[in-house]
Amino acid sequence: MAKDETMLSPKLDIVFKMLFGNENNKDILKAFLSDMLDIPESELHNIRIKNPEIEPTSINEKYYRLDLNLDIGDQLVNIEMQVRAEKYYPDRTLLYWSKLYSSQLEEGEPYSKLCPCISINILDFVLFGEHEDVHSEFSVWDVEHNKKLSDKMQIHFFELKKVKDGIDKGNRKNLWLQFIKSTKKEEFEMLRTAEMSALDRAIDDLYNMNNNERLKELARMREKAMHDKASELEEAIQTGRAEILAKMKAFGISESDINKILSINS
Repeated sequence: MAKDETMLSPKLDIVFKMLFGNENNKDILKAFLSDMLDIPESELHNIRIKNPEIEPTSINEKYYRLDLNLDIGDQLVNIEMQVRAEKYYPDRTLLYWSKLYSSQLEEGEPYSKLCPCISINILDFVLFGEHEDVHSEFSVWDVEHNKKLSDKMQIHFFELKKVKDGIDKGNRKNLWLQFIKSTKKEEFEMLRTAEMSALDRAIDDLYNMNNNERLKELARMREKAMHDKASELEEAIQTGRAEILAKMKAFGISESDINKILSINS
């Protein structure tokens, strides 16, 4: 295996789920969650992967979600790897979190049965351009008195584009994120110098996946489906833009005014 060989990318959602959603990799998943959420591994009891299956027939469906849904003792956790930027991604995240939270109760059951729900979003784009922090955490607060309403809501965003190059052994979050964003064998080998056993096992598992032609074909199909989705969205945007231009011109709006309006709303 050449040092600069391109490997399967952990940030491709199907590869991410195969790595962290594999029943045989729960030790890797536990270490990952412990580091990303700053929770001691000893407190992560009875991790149950609620949706481990990946339907091969659905891999090339453009809108097929490959998130990871977990039951961890008295907590529900959803992990999503998102490669393509979406303008309303925070709204989407709130919707998915609310569905996760509300799904806990059957009709007539008491609110006391509701468990904390944690949403982890790993993004391959910049969502919060106003600061350089890799990790952003949100909950519900009383703005006036700086008081948290409840500890049952946690929404985390990790932005891969903000992760600095170089190995910082004291920053385990960044080491995991560097693993997820890496594509070259030499990058993964550099991460081994951090001497994190769970991370080393994740790299070994990725290497094994990279030698499996069937898995590589599924990853190729998934990547193509995601490219097709992005192309369709871009085409829809351009089509809509052309229709808006035509209608503006029909109303007698000048070319310069049209460009001003579109630049404001772009």
